[in-house]
Amino acid sequence: NDIIAPKLIGMDVREQAKIDKMMVEELDGSKNEWGWSKSKLGANAILAVSIAVCRAGAAGHDLELYEYVAKLAGRPTTKFVMPVPAFNVINGGSHAGNRLACQ
Repeated sequence: NDIIAPKLIGMDVREQAKIDKMMVEELDGSKNEWGWSKSKLGANAILAVSIAVCRAGAAGHDLELYEYVAKLAGRPTTKFVMPVPAFNVINGGSHAGNRLACQ
């Protein structure tokens, strides 16, 4: 990419928030009524670079990706738990394919 790559050269991949902010606010800069819209570079390009930076940052800290993400989020990195999936068991309403009156 001729827009993102030149700006990344020389930046420290361990500064995830700084790089993400630079891509969204400085390089893209597009806004709508809800905030930063990412309509110039595209959310897919920004996300792909952000994920690559995150992986490189984890490697730079010699951490597994999940440990690094926990560190970025300010979560403890000494004890990890498996996430509990959330889903509903009883479905109703007009799209459920049954006559249950709740949604």
